[in-house]
Amino acid sequence: MPLRLDTTSPIPFYYQIREQLRQQITSGQLEPGDTLPSEAQLCTETGVSRMTARQALTQLANEGLVIRQRGRGTFVAAPKTILPNVQVTGMSYTEIMGQAGMSAGARVLAQEVLPASAEVAAQLRLATGERIIRIVRTRLAAGEIMSLETSFYPHSLFPDLAEADLTDASIYRFLEQRYGIAPAYAVDTIEISVAGAYEAENFKVNEGAPIVLVTTLGCLANDTPVVFTQTIHRGDRFRASLRRERRK
Repeated sequence: MPLRLDTTSPIPFYYQIREQLRQQITSGQLEPGDTLPSEAQLCTETGVSRMTARQALTQLANEGLVIRQRGRGTFVAAPKTILPNVQVTGMSYTEIMGQAGMSAGARVLAQEVLPASAEVAAQLRLATGERIIRIVRTRLAAGEIMSLETSFYPHSLFPDLAEADLTDASIYRFLEQRYGIAPAYAVDTIEISVAGAYEAENFKVNEGAPIVLVTTLGCLANDTPVVFTQTIHRGDRFRASLRRERRK
């Protein structure tokens, strides 16, 4: 379907191009794997500059609607993973994915005993330098990397956690089975940010792509913190639908 620009409109040309391509994608006119017009083709078709065409395609890529591959072109991305009406209270990533009907996975990047930094010690109510266990994992949904997870645990509570096989495992479940300890609740702090070099390399996205940073403190029922986690989620590959109820 040809793109048409309204030259009398105050709406920027890149925005008009982006919205028309978005409508073609969301309506199904363009399906996953289909090739979008190149920057040069958009310039020829609409008369805009190369920079304007690039801006429209880059924004679609940042939203996860298209995938840009150097030397190959721009393609419609697979639909985002949707977590519908997820009830997240006290649940692990594995349990959340299971509730959404998806298989969760994990690949361990680092698993070590370290002295606690001032930030981690403060979160876990430990002395700075006290031993903690640091675990870095990529989290997967249906085999696709969705997030980077860095967790810190008190070594005194979980002395052999650093040696456990946590590949594709729920750590919460392991803690409960091994030590009889698991968080009763968690407090999440959510921030919106963009991918730096580290996130871009692990997610195979461009620097500047949207990410969601979630900082989680998991506690026992008596409010004792047992895990401090920093998770970076891809903003281009999933969305969540949460149900909220008003208490009377």
